[in-house]
Amino acid sequence: MNRSGAYATFYVGNLFFGIPIAIGVEVTKGQEVTPVPLGPKEVAGFFNLRGHIVTAIDMRVRLGLEASAEGPDVVSIFFQDQESLFALMVDRVGDFTQVTEATFEETPSNLDPNARDLIVGVHKLADKLLLILDTQKIVSGISLVQH
Repeated sequence: MNRSGAYATFYVGNLFFGIPIAIGVEVTKGQEVTPVPLGPKEVAGFFNLRGHIVTAIDMRVRLGLEASAEGPDVVSIFFQDQESLFALMVDRVGDFTQVTEATFEETPSNLDPNARDLIVGVHKLADKLLLILDTQKIVSGISLVQH
């Protein structure tokens, strides 16, 4: 994995995350979610993004927190994993951040296990830690059919 580059950043609770913009990041607000009966608990439902069905993952639930509130303020970060589109429902969006190999560190052992299992490492920024998510780990185990 490349440890430097540009990342789209966002917050879930008090955690500051980033995903590589190279995977096709797009941010939207207030998307209507169609629930999935009997789906995995972290799957809030589906979005329709310009005719494409997108699986919406509630990152609060994925991290073991209380579910996100639905409504016009819900922020979603879309990305592509292989042939499928996914959306991460997050609390708020940060900026695009450029980092270098020099700021990268291994995952801290004292990080909450729900978050630690989903990240590949951290970048130590001036005022906070940027937790780099492994998007494949986020979507693994989610077995909903997409077209």
